[in-house]
Amino acid sequence: MTRPVPLASSPLPSSLPSSLPPVRPRIAPWRDPAGVPGLLLAALLALGYAWWLYSGALLRGDSPFWWRENADITQYVAGFNAFVHDAWHWPLLRLNSLNTPDGTLATFLDTVPLYAALLKLLHPGTGYWNPYGFWIALCFTLQGVGAWWICREACVRSWAVLAALALLLASFPALTFRISHTSLMSQWMLLFALAIYVRGTRRGRIATGAWMALLVSGFYINIYLFVMASAIFGADILRELKRFPAGRAALVRALRAPLLVYGLLFATMWITMLPLPNGAGGREWGFGYYSMNLLAPLHGGLLLQFPQPIAHGGQGEGYNYLGVFVLALAGCALVLRRRHDPAFWRRHRALLGVMVALTLYALSSTVHLGPVQLFSLHLPSVLDGITSTFRSSGRFFWPVGYALVVFAVLGAARHLRAGQAAALLAAVVALQLWDLREHNVRVRATVAQAEGKLIDTARWNAFLGTDIKALHHYPPFRCGQTAAAEALLPVMAYAVRHGYPLSTGYVARASKPCDNYGAEIARLPASTAVSFEKHTFPQQQDAERLMGPGALCADMGIVFLCRHGGSAPAAGTP
Repeated sequence: MTRPVPLASSPLPSSLPSSLPPVRPRIAPWRDPAGVPGLLLAALLALGYAWWLYSGALLRGDSPFWWRENADITQYVAGFNAFVHDAWHWPLLRLNSLNTPDGTLATFLDTVPLYAALLKLLHPGTGYWNPYGFWIALCFTLQGVGAWWICREACVRSWAVLAALALLLASFPALTFRISHTSLMSQWMLLFALAIYVRGTRRGRIATGAWMALLVSGFYINIYLFVMASAIFGADILRELKRFPAGRAALVRALRAPLLVYGLLFATMWITMLPLPNGAGGREWGFGYYSMNLLAPLHGGLLLQFPQPIAHGGQGEGYNYLGVFVLALAGCALVLRRRHDPAFWRRHRALLGVMVALTLYALSSTVHLGPVQLFSLHLPSVLDGITSTFRSSGRFFWPVGYALVVFAVLGAARHLRAGQAAALLAAVVALQLWDLREHNVRVRATVAQAEGKLIDTARWNAFLGTDIKALHHYPPFRCGQTAAAEALLPVMAYAVRHGYPLSTGYVARASKPCDNYGAEIARLPASTAVSFEKHTFPQQQDAERLMGPGALCADMGIVFLCRHGGSAPAAGTP
């Protein structure tokens, strides 16, 4: 007799699992938030927020904010133009027209070196121009891309969740507050790092290729953000090591990943940066001063304010307001996680440990609660290399803040019904934007700044004439007692705009001798003019004495400008 064929309702054979994963219904591509439409929505929401907050003129790069002569922006724009209009050198990021004769690197001028190098190769432009409005627009676009990528890797397919996360990340206060520091606006790197970490969670193994792409390129965008992203990479490595008992492959992946990432990075440095110019690599003061206050995550909004939220001005570097409503959402997500997914913290304890370490570093060795110093620690000198390089420790809370936002939004999305999650997230976004009204007023006041001209270009041009080919400036950067904004930055911008090599500049990690100016000036050719800061050289006679016989000097307001030869009348005319 023929054996009967089992019907569809018969039990599954014992060789198959007793339960199969649910089959996700197919979604039309144009309705899938994890596809291109979702990517476009998140990117446009973030870019639209930047346009609304800062204005189109700023994103185009032609607002007065970009053309100030005495702000950090001056360093970025002048450094960029000096680099792209200089000839190519070896290593590739080197330029010789600032900090002569030693030169410097585009890295030490906060030019966003990767971006600057690409523009130098593809579109160096003509004249003195500003590329950073477009960079800000690109950063916000990538901020939205980061929100989309995180949702995609977390397998959260909800338009409401995607829109909420994109808006919360675009309006992140520590991001929008940083508009005056162009390279630090590249905080999308931290979102990409979190997305790669979540990708490793989904795949069950570390995503080495994605880490290589992010960290090697990120090193040439901003060193602070590179280190923060590397910390998240470190958490991913630790998590991979914890998988080792399940198989040797996990151990191999965990050991191979940092070797590949940092080995490739080190190899590129011999093309782009090494050897460093003479005088580079100097240590900086500020760790313990540029720190985060314990009140920072709570102060900055309309709802909750403290009369003295910081102990001193240096803690502006630790501005890390998160938003009362975002923190409340995080608290809600914490309760939901404990109820529905108690193993969550065990799975992510490496990342949690890294976030705790970053928070402690942000607080620094001197911890304040409002204006009150709670305690101060004396760190061993072996850590000086780290603390002097990354002196603005207050910034290191940024990955923690972003992780909290992502945790809060995804927690609500995971453990609430779709309608409940959408309503809750819509309310949180609306309340967060309301709470940030005063913050946004302060941001708009920052981008509205447009100081007057500090250098009378016509007078300088008339005094220098056509036979001056270079400028020296005294005292060199870090040798004087005045801020660079008072004289050095305007002189640096003028020198770059008019093609004069300059002996110094607002250059990070650079140092020069602070004595024997007279002997140095005596060796200068007649084709080199010299500017003297008035705080160090208060009388014109001081400058004339250092210049020697036959020199002509003129009071140019912020400096005394001197040269050999020529005639004085043209410079004496206001």
